[in-house]
Amino acid sequence: MRRCDYCKKTKADQKTAVRIWDNRKLRTIELPYCSDACKQRLHSFAAAYNSFAPKFMPFVLIWLLLFMGIPFFIRAVTGNSVYLQLVSPVLLALMGGVLLSRPEGIMSLKYYQRLGIRYFNLFIRIAGLLMIATGVNMLWLLM
Repeated sequence: MRRCDYCKKTKADQKTAVRIWDNRKLRTIELPYCSDACKQRLHSFAAAYNSFAPKFMPFVLIWLLLFMGIPFFIRAVTGNSVYLQLVSPVLLALMGGVLLSRPEGIMSLKYYQRLGIRYFNLFIRIAGLLMIATGVNMLWLLM
């Protein structure tokens, strides 16, 4: 017997077809669910995942370029490490805010199915909160 892909309860005897972004293209797959509420949440997750998953990798590349490039470029030009100490925590906190507000589309669908969509989103939001807390803590230590 399959488990629900949303909440990971054991009785998932029904399946729903969703069109979801997988390996750089839209595919129709059947996901098991246990209740009508989980079915509705699966469809809303698929809509959110499809809107954010194709944009996530370019977003991460731009963020890494900003995170690595701007502080080191400013330090190389000015010779002052204060900019490096200020910009890095701010960018870390901003990425944490993105993870907190949009936990969908971060990983491929198989990871969401393995842990359950509900728990994986919770895990990503906790990671976002930790990134925000780390960024704020790094800024506070400068003061």
